Amino acid sequence: MKNTYVLTEAAIQLAIFIVLFLIFLYVPFLSVVALFFLSLPFIVFTMRHGYAPGFMLLAVALIVSSLIGSLLSLPVVLMFGTSGIVIGIMFAKKKNRYLILTVATLVFLVNIVLDYIISVKFFNLDIIAQTLSMLKESFHASMQIMKGMGQEPPKEMQDRFQQMLEFVQYIIPSVFVLSALAAAYLTIMASIPILKRLNMPIGTWPPFRHIMLPKPLLWYYLIILLATFFPLEKGSFVFIAVINLYYVLQLLFLIQGFSFLYYVAEQKKMARSIVVVGTLFCFFLPFLLYVIVILGIIDLGFELRKRIR
Repeated sequence: MKNTYVLTEAAIQLAIFIVLFLIFLYVPFLSVVALFFLSLPFIVFTMRHGYAPGFMLLAVALIVSSLIGSLLSLPVVLMFGTSGIVIGIMFAKKKNRYLILTVATLVFLVNIVLDYIISVKFFNLDIIAQTLSMLKESFHASMQIMKGMGQEPPKEMQDRFQQMLEFVQYIIPSVFVLSALAAAYLTIMASIPILKRLNMPIGTWPPFRHIMLPKPLLWYYLIILLATFFPLEKGSFVFIAVINLYYVLQLLFLIQGFSFLYYVAEQKKMARSIVVVGTLFCFFLPFLLYVIVILGIIDLGFELRKRIR
């Protein structure tokens, strides 16, 4: 009886997934929205029946997807299927939502990296190289238009563009991390309202003001900071690793800094509107973000929150 129920629900969740997958493939404007709901059937099914049936559902979904789509669409199914199973497991165990977000980000990141490697090695399809090539062509076309209008393109502009392209190439790993984080967050946020409607235990987000990063990150940041003072060869593995770790850690300390400011605002009973406006204001003045990064580092290192009452 139980097996019949599991199979019946598996068929229902598979049907829901197929509908979402077809929308993703063939409905242009809704495809982006449908993309972040692809994990939902796996989340629901895994929460109810565990990870083993969840992976069985994923296996069937991969087969069906290859029939209604193409082999090139399978990485998308695998990415959102595995992330859905992991999110479902974490929700079922009533884990902290920030922990769920972290684990889901790692799953998405592994999928993104593997997809990129496979596309380059087996399909000779380098999306990053193609995108950079298109940017170069667009820039050169713009330069030609300027020359055609009798204006000589400033050499400084051309140099800056080359530096920008070079910089983008170096921070691709950071872009992967941010993409994985965004995909994980949007997937979780898209799923939560429906999971609530299904009366499934999903907990709540702990207050942002209570976020505290692990203290060892300070030592990692110090090591990376010291490494930036050494003459690293541009384009080398160490150079790329250092620059990406530097920016990722800065992002984490930025979150820590904002968390501290939100904590202070709560302690001082500031209006939420002031906090929101202040946060937006910081993003319009980039130098303030560096101040908040420093504040995050100080808060983590010296536990400033304990001094504020």
